Amino acid sequence: MEFKVKASAKTGKIETLSITASSVEAVSDMLKKQDLFAVDIERIPFQPGLFFSAENFRRIRFAFNRGKYLIEFSRVLSMLLKSGMSLNEALGVLSEKRGDSDYFTEIIGDIKKSVDHGISFSLALARRPDIFEDLYVKSAASGETSGNLCGVLSNLCEYYQKKQALYKKLLAAAAYPAVILVLSTIGVAYLFLNVVPTYTKLFREMGASLPPISQIVFFAGDFIGAFYLPLAFMAGAFAFTVYNWFSTPEGKDFYDRAVLKVPLLRAFTEKTLYSIFYRTSGLLIKSGINIVSALEVSANVITNGVINARIRQAIAYIKEGNTISYSFEKSGFASDIIPRLIKTGEESATLPEIFNNISGVMDEELDSLTTAFESLFGPMILIFVLAVFGTIIIAILLPMITAATVVG
Repeated sequence: MEFKVKASAKTGKIETLSITASSVEAVSDMLKKQDLFAVDIERIPFQPGLFFSAENFRRIRFAFNRGKYLIEFSRVLSMLLKSGMSLNEALGVLSEKRGDSDYFTEIIGDIKKSVDHGISFSLALARRPDIFEDLYVKSAASGETSGNLCGVLSNLCEYYQKKQALYKKLLAAAAYPAVILVLSTIGVAYLFLNVVPTYTKLFREMGASLPPISQIVFFAGDFIGAFYLPLAFMAGAFAFTVYNWFSTPEGKDFYDRAVLKVPLLRAFTEKTLYSIFYRTSGLLIKSGINIVSALEVSANVITNGVINARIRQAIAYIKEGNTISYSFEKSGFASDIIPRLIKTGEESATLPEIFNNISGVMDEELDSLTTAFESLFGPMILIFVLAVFGTIIIAILLPMITAATVVG
């Protein structure tokens, strides 16, 4: 939901902002983080005409390539700052740069205006939570405080590059099976709606005696041909209902627990989330953020409720005065050799490097798992599809062969 907000700064200046958030309470929380007091919060009603506007399409196109633009923004801004430019000058250069996304260029222009008015760079970023997540904002704030904004931006660039590479691997692993399933579904639907009814009519007019497999396939063809519209509607309604239920706390909890009970899905889920978590934590700690805050921010990337509860419990143990390695192991968030590696990092003050190493190992294991998934699951789907097509063809040919034998 989008809100139009009038907010007052500590200086008494009233600012008008446009904020995207889930609720009024979420807007108030965002404003508090930015040292602003809400004077008026008005929800902008949904307008179908605006949804199909050119501005909204620009926003949607940017959202699909957000990672790429953040990488470029971080890399170029870091390079400009290293060359000796001030932050205002560097943002001015980026706000004049026109390329594939004028939408992002306009956002950078708004950030520059905020910085020109004396607002800190991190606070200006925080005003666009739809673009810059909490991780980016807190890292930038740490860079400003420590005077190492160039280094932090370089680290952010590397982080988003690795994160994007990870998602591409997962997408590539899922693409092949998904394409096979879609094409096979279209092929089977075509057979049942166009081919099977023709032979069903032919054999009925002949009064031929059909074998059981042909009776089952022809019955399925009749049923699908007669009720394909209601069936399609019911399938869509069922998918919509299940999707909405999974959006509820009860449904999400059920899904999160079910995923961790399936060995292959559990391995994918854990290694993906752990890899992103450790890389995020390493980046934040390296940027100078205290460990507890870094872990709390990094916990937001853990989308599985069961695993998230483990890291939240580990953070509670750390706040009680326990070591990170002990807290991770006791909460069940880390096991095997990982707590020992973390303990070594704590003792040698190399925790960011240890976290990055753990993330790298997780990425390697995920690569192996992805390769195994593609090698095993793809052929299994293909065999299943061929079995379905083969059954339909046999069901059609068997009566014809039987009739030819009788005639012969």
